[in-house]
Amino acid sequence: MLKVAIVGCGTMGGVHGRSYINVKNAKVVAVCDINENKGSQIAKIHNANNYNSYDEMLNNEDIDIVDVCVPTYMHREFAEKALKMKKHVFCEKPIALNIEDAQYMVKLAEKMGVKFSVGHVVRFFPAYTKAIETINSNKIGTPKLIRTTRTGAYPSWNWNNWYSNYELSGGPILDLVIHDFDWIRHNFGEIERVYVKSFNGKIEGKDHCLITLKLKNGPIAHVEGSWAFPQGAIFGTTFEVIGTKGQIEFDSRRTSSIKKQTNNEMYNMNLDTPLSYWDEPYTLEIQAFVDCIVESRVPIVTGEDAIEAIRISLAAIKSSKEGKVVTIGGEKNE
Repeated sequence: MLKVAIVGCGTMGGVHGRSYINVKNAKVVAVCDINENKGSQIAKIHNANNYNSYDEMLNNEDIDIVDVCVPTYMHREFAEKALKMKKHVFCEKPIALNIEDAQYMVKLAEKMGVKFSVGHVVRFFPAYTKAIETINSNKIGTPKLIRTTRTGAYPSWNWNNWYSNYELSGGPILDLVIHDFDWIRHNFGEIERVYVKSFNGKIEGKDHCLITLKLKNGPIAHVEGSWAFPQGAIFGTTFEVIGTKGQIEFDSRRTSSIKKQTNNEMYNMNLDTPLSYWDEPYTLEIQAFVDCIVESRVPIVTGEDAIEAIRISLAAIKSSKEGKVVTIGGEKNE
C-alpha cells in the first residue's frame, strides 16, 4: 500500500482528496495546507494527519507519493523538495511557468529514480477517450479540423487572487486551454505553428483567447478559452473533430444528465455527471499514476508531455502579445 501526502488542500487538493477514496493500492496518510480548516476536511476523510508545515510533514511522515496541488508558481519548489527525498510526485497541471523549471523537475525525478506525472486529466474523461476510440477506428476518416472550447467565469475563488497575476498563473492560455493543447498534441500530432488573439489580462477579472494551431501533419485546430463568462455561469467544454468521412462532437453542457439550479445570492447552475467512481476522470488519472509505480512502468502522462504542453502555451502567449504567428520551438521561452 503506497502512502500518499497531499500538499495544497484548495479546490484541486479537495478533488484529489476525494478521488483517493476509490484509488486502489494507495492511502492518504497526511495532508498539508496553510489553512488548517481546509486541510482538516481532507484529513478527516482519510483519517490522515494534518499539517500546516510542508517541511514538517516531509520529515515526520513515511511517504511514498507527494501529490502537489499548490498554485502553479509553487510547483517547482514543492516538487523539488519531495523529489530530493526520493518521493514519487504527482503534480497538478501546468507543470510549471517556464521550460527551465519544468525540465529541472523532470530531470530530477529521473536522477532520483522516482516516478513523476502531471494532471492532464482531459485524457481520462470518458467523452474524450471515446471520441479518440471512434476516430482511431476510422469511422470519420482522416481528421482535418479540430475545434475545442473551454469556457466559464473568472476563477474568483482562488487563494489570494493569484490567478489574476499572470506572472504567477500564466492566465487562461497556460492554466486553462493547456488541457486542450495536451489532448490535441497527444492524439493528433505535434504542433508546428500558433496564432492567438487574447485580452492578455487587460480587463480585470475577465479574459478570453482564440487560438489557431497548425499541426505538422496537416490538420488545423481552433482552441477557444474563456474566463469572461458571468459569475455563476456554467463551466463547459466542447470538441468537434471533422474528418474526411464525417465528424464527431461533444458539448458538456448538453450531455450531462443531471442539472441543478440554485439561487444563493447569485444565480448558479451546476451540471453533475452520474459516472461510477471507476469512470471518474480524476480517480482514473491518479489510479494510473499509482499503477505505474506498482507495475514499474512509464506514466501515461510523462514529464516530457507536460513540458511540450507548456511549450505550446508559452508560444501562444508570445503570439498573443506580439500579434504574430509563432513557430513552436522557434520562440524564446525565458
